[in-house]
Amino acid sequence: MKFYTLVIITIFSLITGCSSTNNQKQILQTIPLTQVINHALFSQQPTLSEQAIFELSEVETEQFLAYAKKQLLSGIRTDRVVYNYLENQLTNFTYHGDTLTSTQTVNRAQGNCISLAVLTQSYARILGLDTSFQEMTSEPVYAKESNLVYVANHFRTMVYAPKEIGTAKNINPISTITTRAGTLIDYFPTRDSVYSGSANHNDLLAKFYSNLAASALANKQLNMAYSLILQANNYTPKDPELFNLAGILHRHAGDLQSAKNIYQAALNNNYASINLISNYQLLAQKLGDTQLAQQLSLQLINIEKDPYELLVLAKNELQTGNIYSANKHVEQAIVKAPYIADLYLELAKIRFQQGKTQQTQSLLEKAIELERDKQKLNVYQAKLLSLSMTK
Repeated sequence: MKFYTLVIITIFSLITGCSSTNNQKQILQTIPLTQVINHALFSQQPTLSEQAIFELSEVETEQFLAYAKKQLLSGIRTDRVVYNYLENQLTNFTYHGDTLTSTQTVNRAQGNCISLAVLTQSYARILGLDTSFQEMTSEPVYAKESNLVYVANHFRTMVYAPKEIGTAKNINPISTITTRAGTLIDYFPTRDSVYSGSANHNDLLAKFYSNLAASALANKQLNMAYSLILQANNYTPKDPELFNLAGILHRHAGDLQSAKNIYQAALNNNYASINLISNYQLLAQKLGDTQLAQQLSLQLINIEKDPYELLVLAKNELQTGNIYSANKHVEQAIVKAPYIADLYLELAKIRFQQGKTQQTQSLLEKAIELERDKQKLNVYQAKLLSLSMTK
């Protein structure tokens, strides 16, 4: 797959601060994740250090510096050097689901968006450039075992120009607005991506470790998953997705009570996400706690959801036979993002279960019209052909 990028020359960062001497803040007694994990179940394993994640070989570093020197002599702005190098060196880069270190990404010419964000950070560091990140929610990835759902997020990187270039400040007593030039690098951008929020270096590291933890979970390497979750927690201890992963880990280990304690601790801390609440609801059903499952269902209703989160809910509901709710959530998602092919496929499944063959066919045709992934397109066309043959 070709390495695609999107460039935005200038970014506006809005930082708003306000102070109040009269308002009293409610103190929330947070429960750290490490306190609710059943550590006795697992054995800690060695994991990659932060240095190892971003480290480049001496040969690659020298090659990049030689390239940068030529670019700078040609008057290319420093942040654009990173963009140009990635564009030239990774022309034949192949998207692969594995989360890799910078060295692995260069050597294999493959990796996912987190891998490329890590690599970009390595090059930016060599040139002394600042970076920030944007997290995008994209197509969900569904694990086959235990009806677990993993939602794949990807990062895109803002590499800032040197501070003396393109910086202006407008400061008043309640807000600071900083305008700074930079280059936004988006890896494999698609219109299916939904902006999720800003992110920083700690978020990137935590996502790196949590991705590896999810892979370890899928491969039933529970001790490694445990170790990687602890590593990620060092960087983002308030991330609900880490509590979610830890809950899933304990479910896999057979400790349902600890899983429940982990999910509940997250909610008590106000660390909530669609993934966490959905998995907590599945656990409550497994434990036979109908009242808790209903309470969690109400929480899901009241949370604003992006299209992929709605799709995750619909898939869970369809698996448990709740066709009405699944239908409602898919239709809500289509209103938000009518360009996502997967939504029409899911709605087609619902219409098929309802015995509405003609609508099923129309929805499959719509999914085929929107889908650009050839492998998925083949699946959709096969489903449509199978449906036509049953008439």
